[in-house]
Amino acid sequence: YGDFQPYLIKSTNLGKKWTSLAGTLPDKHLVWRFVQDHVNKDLMFIGTEFGIFFTVDGGNKWLELEGGIPTISTRDVVIQRRENDLVAGTFGRGIYILDDYAPLRELNAEAMQQEALLIAPSRPVKWFSLDRNHTRSDGDDRFVAKNPAHGATLTYFLKDSLTTAKERRVKAEKQLVKDKKYPKYPTWEAIEAENQEPKPAVYLEIKDDAGQFVNRVAGKTAKGLHRITWDMTYSSVRAVTGEKEPEWRRRGLTAMPGTYTATLFKREGATVTQLADPVTFELESIYQGSLNGASKDELINFGKLITAAQKKSSMTSVVLDQVESTLKILRKAIDRTPSDVSVLEAKYADIEKEVNAINFELSGLESRNRKGAKPANINSRLGYAMSAMRSSYGPTQQHKEQLSYATEGLAAVSKRLTVLHEKTIPALQKAVVEAKGPWTLGTPLNAQ
Repeated sequence: YGDFQPYLIKSTNLGKKWTSLAGTLPDKHLVWRFVQDHVNKDLMFIGTEFGIFFTVDGGNKWLELEGGIPTISTRDVVIQRRENDLVAGTFGRGIYILDDYAPLRELNAEAMQQEALLIAPSRPVKWFSLDRNHTRSDGDDRFVAKNPAHGATLTYFLKDSLTTAKERRVKAEKQLVKDKKYPKYPTWEAIEAENQEPKPAVYLEIKDDAGQFVNRVAGKTAKGLHRITWDMTYSSVRAVTGEKEPEWRRRGLTAMPGTYTATLFKREGATVTQLADPVTFELESIYQGSLNGASKDELINFGKLITAAQKKSSMTSVVLDQVESTLKILRKAIDRTPSDVSVLEAKYADIEKEVNAINFELSGLESRNRKGAKPANINSRLGYAMSAMRSSYGPTQQHKEQLSYATEGLAAVSKRLTVLHEKTIPALQKAVVEAKGPWTLGTPLNAQ
């Protein structure tokens, strides 16, 4: 009747003596539900008027369990033992599930005194290809809830936040002001050094069972408990241009089922330091196909060929874009050249003709493609070969042949494009400057 103080008491002698466990709970966090882990008796959860709390030391200290749950009355909390999931029922805001809370079992006072702690998934990771083309045609009868992240989710704990020199200075100055010991304003050189300091970073490095690098996954640098998910792909080796990339370009090939290791690192400035010991986990396919596909070694070897072709293709595309951009600039420069430009025009036309021919080899005739008649070209062959990696059965003979054709075509086109980019176009740019025309991007600064 109006008393919202948290009450949580225990007895270990059949009620002869009772001890309060609510000493570290905030005021007004009325306790609605209490559950105890079925493996670690010191790990407990409570639902309160304003959220969920957990303890790893039998109730001596309670910590709020956040991770996306709103500040709302949590009336019921249940443990789903098979999956080690924590299910919370709230007042008016639906049901929330904390997937695989098993890493909390490894937290204790001693572990939390370490600089960092990395915990692997408690069960094999479900390996499958994520279908991004599901239907959206079920109308208002379709129930949608956010699924767990696709991939291997690991948990890590940081004892302290990774901070910059500026953040440390500001914190120290606030304490000085609080203590009425007012700080001096830093020098301009010190401020400039702070502005130039890169932000620290935390990341996971994933390796396969042979110790070969697979991928890096960025994490959070704030102190406390965090989760980080590797999406079961290799690092993308496509060309980096600095422009915003779609998600599919940031992903590499899908990793195969098997054993992997993860190691937690921090980067401060140019110094990289390992934060915790490596942990091992398994990617396990959710089912076995009824057809005999390629072996794991065949898939890995074909994937390496695909990766090399993707890298070559992306490099070619970026250089071709640069060449076309330079041609547009040269067009203006030639138009502004105050002399006879007939020779320049002829050279420009030859370059433009070669660029069009290279585009045809890569993508086919644009006018024909618009009509739906798309004959095979380098990009289409490579795209077909890449489709083999979206199936667990591996490449067919046709996939291998198309990749071979695409690789040969890329090699030939790359040679022609290299000549354009490194010799022909720079020569024309120099000729424009020598004809008293404008300087263009890419021309040496000492050109006259």
